[in-house]
Amino acid sequence: MKAMTNKEFAEAVMGMADVQQPFQPHATYIREGDCIEFVIAPDDYVAHRIDGLVTVYYSRETGNVVGSLIKGVGEFCRKMLSQFPGFRILIEGCAVKLEHIFLAQLWTQPPSSPDVALTRTYRELIQAAEDQDIAVEIDKLCLK
Repeated sequence: MKAMTNKEFAEAVMGMADVQQPFQPHATYIREGDCIEFVIAPDDYVAHRIDGLVTVYYSRETGNVVGSLIKGVGEFCRKMLSQFPGFRILIEGCAVKLEHIFLAQLWTQPPSSPDVALTRTYRELIQAAEDQDIAVEIDKLCLK
């Protein structure tokens, strides 16, 4: 057996390494937690719960929205469909665009006391989801 040179060894090790792909914004439905995680940027973040549905991720460096966690997706979709049957139009196949979920949550806010900060945060989330054209498969949860 022939011994490898340092260069050959380095090339062999580098060939086994997982080449990092550039970051892509994404949203993933996590069935076990009935939640959607939406990530716009790979920044280190701080999480802030804004209501019973959404936790927003803010970049520690810039303070900008870099993602969110939406909990209780199945129950939320079923509630929206019972209160607003037109929500069904926004569900394409089994995919739902995230901006539609964020907007639908705003529809559930009481009109008597609009929360300006909450509305601004949802506007940022809606814009980020629209900019990335993010939809997520939710395993027919909304259609049950």
